[in-house]
Amino acid sequence: MFKKNLHRIIGVMIIILNLAWTEHWIRRFYFYHYTNILWYFMYPDWVLILNTIIGLIGVYIGIRLTKGQLSVSKALTIDIAMLVTGLIISECVTM
Repeated sequence: MFKKNLHRIIGVMIIILNLAWTEHWIRRFYFYHYTNILWYFMYPDWVLILNTIIGLIGVYIGIRLTKGQLSVSKALTIDIAMLVTGLIISECVTM
């Protein structure tokens, strides 16, 4: 019982985190292409799309964890690795 609740709680937290991640990068893409804001620095489109895909994959991982199809350790390892990879790529492009 406790294990099932733990899967659900952590799964929902992963889903919320990745939805916020995806929303951030989709919003940047929208602002870059459909507003008249002048930006000091703009990420390339491939970085925006890659980070959006990373977020969507993370949502999928959270759903699988919530349903009990994935272990907590495996889901957290994959999700953290993907988000760190997205952060590293985003920061390397700015250098």
